[in-house]
Amino acid sequence: MKRIGWIDFLRGTSMILILLFHTEVYYKESGYTPYYVYTTNAIILFYFLSGYVFYREGTFSLKKKLKAIVRSLLIPYFIFTSLIAVPKLLVRQEAIDVQEIVINILTGQASWFIAALIVGEVLFTILLWISREKQRWLLTTAILCFIIYYLVPFYEHNYWRWQDALLAFCFLYSGYLYHQYEELFHTINKPLYSSLLLLILIFIKVYEVHVDLPMRNIAVENIPLFMVDASIWLLFIISVISYIPRCNIIEWTGRHSLIYYFLCGGCPLLVSMMMNRIGFPYDGYLYRHLIAFLLIYVFATALTWLIYRFMPFLTGKK
Repeated sequence: MKRIGWIDFLRGTSMILILLFHTEVYYKESGYTPYYVYTTNAIILFYFLSGYVFYREGTFSLKKKLKAIVRSLLIPYFIFTSLIAVPKLLVRQEAIDVQEIVINILTGQASWFIAALIVGEVLFTILLWISREKQRWLLTTAILCFIIYYLVPFYEHNYWRWQDALLAFCFLYSGYLYHQYEELFHTINKPLYSSLLLLILIFIKVYEVHVDLPMRNIAVENIPLFMVDASIWLLFIISVISYIPRCNIIEWTGRHSLIYYFLCGGCPLLVSMMMNRIGFPYDGYLYRHLIAFLLIYVFATALTWLIYRFMPFLTGKK
């Protein structure tokens, strides 16, 4: 599929926000921005965009799509989680348990986001094939996935993050639906609507901070609040994207977003350790946090470039 600039831009934006969150976690160590303020929205947006590229005019190929998921997601998952498992433990000065490492990788625990995305995309692919892309089946399944996700008690070590995958399915479907009726949604791409959506989104975020909304990865502790937050966020993003100038580095980040995600734990950890060791801790200074984030982004970008330039097989590409 031909690259779409605004898709890459928003994927890059999502990865930058996730990288920013990990910078806060490792550099600030405490008092970092709550997960629900922007990190959850970044993950929701990434799932939405993944669903967008599912929709294509013409016949849907089950075999072709499953092969793409294996090549672009499953293979990199096994490669990168295997490569970074031991170094991550060494840096954190934790005990190395080979059996536990293998079990975590095989059961999808080594990277919850990628595992949920893989399972969600496989489920969505199979349903598209079985239903022959009929909307009533897709909508019904998305609603059932959301209900099951909310009703079933959350288990942190569920195999291949199937519970998170149920919620991922809902946003994959929303992206697919948006692409199918894109021209209709374009009617809200007006500055007035965008401004109104932004004001509503700010109000929601202020309220979430006020009540200190409890959240896990993408938790649903308050269904109405969660749905309004996610819906307003996505509508706002798609309404303003046509007004945002293109940025090559962010689009490049989006095109290589998977590798950025695998690096978004290690790079912040290493850079934060280095800055603390040279006597440049956070200590409440915002400019230090910005410097740390820029260094981490440059570091992650350099590693990503090296991987794609000299070791593209690690990414599932020939």
